[in-house]
Amino acid sequence: MTAVHRRSQVTPIGIAVVLATADDLDGVQDLTQSFDITGAARVLIMQFNDGTLGTAGIDCVEISHDGGSEWYADDGTAKVGPGVLLLSADDDSGTIAVGGALQAAGIEPATVRAGLWKAGPYEGPTLIRVQRDTTVRGNNGTGTDWITGSPSVDLIPIGLPGGGGAIAAQA
Repeated sequence: MTAVHRRSQVTPIGIAVVLATADDLDGVQDLTQSFDITGAARVLIMQFNDGTLGTAGIDCVEISHDGGSEWYADDGTAKVGPGVLLLSADDDSGTIAVGGALQAAGIEPATVRAGLWKAGPYEGPTLIRVQRDTTVRGNNGTGTDWITGSPSVDLIPIGLPGGGGAIAAQA
């Protein structure tokens, strides 16, 4: 009997988008690297060791439920939502990245290509971004500004309504 091959329409895997560019010390404060992940079952966040190794700095994952007016660290607080988890973490009781912070300078992946995290699900209207500038960081943000170099950060959405294609930046 011939095997039946099926592709899931329930949890399609999207195309990677850039949340933060390597060696962009301040990141962006507009919506050009913010993405709508409303309804995503999960997102994978990848921090790549492809920029100049930084001497100080921490990327902070933030989400907004009001179209980008107010931003909050995606740290699992009741107001924000599920929080960023280590990829190896258990969904129910895993370690939440404090204040939505990814790896800090000096401990970014030096011997491996990337650090990986997962987050979600995201119900209701939700935008996501990575913030690098502490002067504009959202509520409950954690981290410090990048000084000499920074990694890139990508996002892959999983299970977005409408399919697994590319998602567009908000601006």
